[in-house]
Amino acid sequence: MFTPKWKKEAKHLYKGAKKFINYKRDLLVQDRIDEIESRRVDLQKACKSSNKEEASEAGKQLQACCEQALSRYKAPDAVAENVEVLFVAIVVALGLRAYYLQPFRIPTGSMRPTLNGIIGHVESKDKWPALPVRLMQEASHGRSYLSIVNDTEGDRIVSIEQKQQFHFFTRTVITFASGRSQNVSGSTTAFLEVLNKEGLQKIVGGQLSPNPAQMLQQLQPIKLPAGFVVAEGYIETGDLVLVDKFSYHFRAPDAGEVFVFDTREIKQIQAGENPGSHYIKRLIATPGQKIELKEGTARTLSYQKPNGQIGVMQVNDQALVYIDGEKLQAPGVLRVEAAANGYGGYQATARLAPGRYVKLADKPSTGKSEYWAQGDNSYNSSDSRMWGTVKEFNLVGPAMIALWPFGSGHWGFID
Repeated sequence: MFTPKWKKEAKHLYKGAKKFINYKRDLLVQDRIDEIESRRVDLQKACKSSNKEEASEAGKQLQACCEQALSRYKAPDAVAENVEVLFVAIVVALGLRAYYLQPFRIPTGSMRPTLNGIIGHVESKDKWPALPVRLMQEASHGRSYLSIVNDTEGDRIVSIEQKQQFHFFTRTVITFASGRSQNVSGSTTAFLEVLNKEGLQKIVGGQLSPNPAQMLQQLQPIKLPAGFVVAEGYIETGDLVLVDKFSYHFRAPDAGEVFVFDTREIKQIQAGENPGSHYIKRLIATPGQKIELKEGTARTLSYQKPNGQIGVMQVNDQALVYIDGEKLQAPGVLRVEAAANGYGGYQATARLAPGRYVKLADKPSTGKSEYWAQGDNSYNSSDSRMWGTVKEFNLVGPAMIALWPFGSGHWGFID
């Protein structure tokens, strides 16, 4: 049956007055509540009798009664309401971060091509695209362009420091002897990748050390000519992923999934330069299991020790993962082993050098059960092969979603 517009409006007002009482009950005195209820009854009677004039008058009286019920109460303006909404949103976001979802920025290239880290690329300024294109690339790929040119004759690089901005964004600050400083997006490692090494090596008169601390020691004494290009190119931010902090409280970690852990009590990480507080790797083996890398191509690899001497180690290229003598069939591991589509396979080295294996401790209820973590970019990954196992108390959770940048090709669920 068709309901007149005036009757619909009266019914909305009748319900709205009840909501007003419920929402403002802590601010209303009892006699005001009784008066509003009485006016609601009058409006209801007028509607039932289909008397439009009486309903209109009863509605006006009910509305006035509600407005006068809180004469001393001033409704919040638009700004106050927006501030309240923002505050609630922040509280909800912090709650989600603390108990369920935590954002995590991929710091290095150890998980490529599954996930991208913060990477620097050398590119001269004359090859940069137009500004609108660069702005689009920053939004879609997290790509920021930089050009640092020395403007003072004889100036020197004093320090290159990595800092966290707002506890989340990674920045690198380059400070010169003149007092000038340059703040660029990305990690120190990524910045060193866009450094004008060819030009600096000509001034130094030799090769720059691959070790960041030693490289800085080489650079600090040299005086740079005015107009010298210190660094030029672009840095691509690492993938921003959401980590599920909830699941591991109710299920055991699964071999083959990508997971995040903190680095507490992992001594070799803590002893390194710029040790990260959290790492992301692929979980290869769980407590009680025996892990081996075998059936690859064996060769001898030379490397430089920290004291400058040359050492040799036996490595096994494109090795396969065996758990308790059986080939691991996790899809993520099989992709790496296939050595296709950007993957290079696993390298058996260090703790898992040819002929070696590791038996993981299983210590229930102690928090010290052991897990084995390896990067998908095995040849450029510092992982359990080098610094040992991840303890149960280090676990944060599985990496769930690659949230940004959208153009990295990784957006969506992580596997």
